[in-house]
Amino acid sequence: MSRIGIAALLFGFAVPASASSLDGRPDIDVDTMTPVIGGTAVPAGKWPDTVAVLGQGACTGTLIAPDVVLTAGHCADMQPTQVIANTLDYSGTGGITATVKSVTAYPNWETSYDVAVIVLNAPITGVTPRKIGTACTFTEGFAQSTMVRLVGFGLTDTAGAGNNTKLNEAMAPVSDPACTGPGGCVTSISPGGEFIAGGGGKDSCFGDSGGPVYLETARGPVVIGAVSRGLDGAATPCGGGGIYVRTDKIVQWIEQTAGKPVEKDLCAAGPGGEEPGGEEPGGEEPGGGEPGGPSGLGGDLSGGCSSSSGSSGLVLALFGFAFAFRRRRS
Repeated sequence: MSRIGIAALLFGFAVPASASSLDGRPDIDVDTMTPVIGGTAVPAGKWPDTVAVLGQGACTGTLIAPDVVLTAGHCADMQPTQVIANTLDYSGTGGITATVKSVTAYPNWETSYDVAVIVLNAPITGVTPRKIGTACTFTEGFAQSTMVRLVGFGLTDTAGAGNNTKLNEAMAPVSDPACTGPGGCVTSISPGGEFIAGGGGKDSCFGDSGGPVYLETARGPVVIGAVSRGLDGAATPCGGGGIYVRTDKIVQWIEQTAGKPVEKDLCAAGPGGEEPGGEEPGGEEPGGGEPGGPSGLGGDLSGGCSSSSGSSGLVLALFGFAFAFRRRRS
């Protein structure tokens, strides 16, 4: 499944795809590989709110309001033009396509929360937006060893090679719920701005950037994270575990940016439906600090978003050099 930093590197080390077809979707020859990193293909109708985010490359996102999508901050660099919901393969026919009105990355996302909000020109109908996790969601059922579900359209090979446009899923354990340990957590939003999950062959990969991490609750699956990047020091580009932005720290910013409410998991809601124990007033979260503060992101960052130009035959050569940089899952 999928994860950039320096914008100039994003497409220089991207996963190339062939030229787009007439309907604007990439026309890609998909290799036959084991689905996801240690996962399986998604059955029809299971995750219609997981969307393909397409532009000068490909990411993944989650529909959290009829016309609002949550994705990764670094995915804004690929200038998304459309999203496709309720599809198992974005290179084929079917699904629900909507065009992009605006894309807003979190301020200084490189050293803060690696997320972005996409507002669509028209609402997507026939797909129920997914609720996002709030403070009570994490208090209620999120801890070390909690199993979460990674879903996305990213690559399915631990070397980050080949092509994939199909939707896959994998179950993975949470190893660091507050992202306080080694691996590349952003210090300015630690503890609690991100979490680490996966490893041992269960992971997201390039193309999954911005995609959902689902947590099963008594109220059904809730999206509690967005795919950001792989762990520092991993033996392979994908498969060694990843870092994910926690939704409970960005709820207020999402709604301010979108200019409207989004679907939220309120657990046992307080008076007026307001979820107790949420973000601090003014959008500053405990342990978060100011955007653009000191960061755990060290060295150069390379992109992994699937590019809409070039030849798939360049993938291995590109990653042979790109692996020297810490990768994002896009």
